[in-house]
Amino acid sequence: MGRRTLEKERDLNPEVRSEYLARLMPFFIEKGMSPHSMDDIVQYLEISKATFYRHFRSRDELFEMFIEYIVDKILSSRFFLHNKALAYEERYLLTFAAILHELGGIGFNLLSDLKQNLPHLWERIRSTYTVWESELHDFFKEGIESGYVHDVNPSILAHMIILFFRELMTPEYLQTLKMTLAEAFMETFKIQVRSIVRSPDFSLDKIEERMRTMFPELEKLFKSV
Repeated sequence: MGRRTLEKERDLNPEVRSEYLARLMPFFIEKGMSPHSMDDIVQYLEISKATFYRHFRSRDELFEMFIEYIVDKILSSRFFLHNKALAYEERYLLTFAAILHELGGIGFNLLSDLKQNLPHLWERIRSTYTVWESELHDFFKEGIESGYVHDVNPSILAHMIILFFRELMTPEYLQTLKMTLAEAFMETFKIQVRSIVRSPDFSLDKIEERMRTMFPELEKLFKSV
């Protein structure tokens, strides 16, 4: 009876849960997720355990919802990729800027913790690349047909980019680069622009400056260790 009563009292308001997940982002980024006990989490959120259990069944459910929260934020960046009201290069630029913004500075500590201690959640983040590969294939095909992108195989191009992105999400590789994830993404973007665009008529430095202007939070991501 006690469990059924607790279930009836649960508050599944998505806005409240999203607020808690957003507040936990810097907490989990700093040291990862698995080291934190339930007491650590409720103390950080400044709520009671009773309040916590009104929104989450357990710490494990919280962890799973946090990763889904990150995945949803990453995939929301597809909005710009599909917005044909914008110029082609603008769509690509905004997509990259949005991905960096939505990742929120995720770095080595969180990635390492996920890979070592919560591998099913680490794979959940990496699985988003399946979606992105299909989306990028169509995007590059459109660019080839419009003459903006070099006439190459869009499937291979999309797959190459996804393979590299998957590598960036491997904590050991990110650490060897001695870069933040934001810096690594930006370098990747610059390489792509130089190699796949037929006649780039814009400054890469101006592109980086513009990305930071569009999302001021990016400035912190480029400086994060």
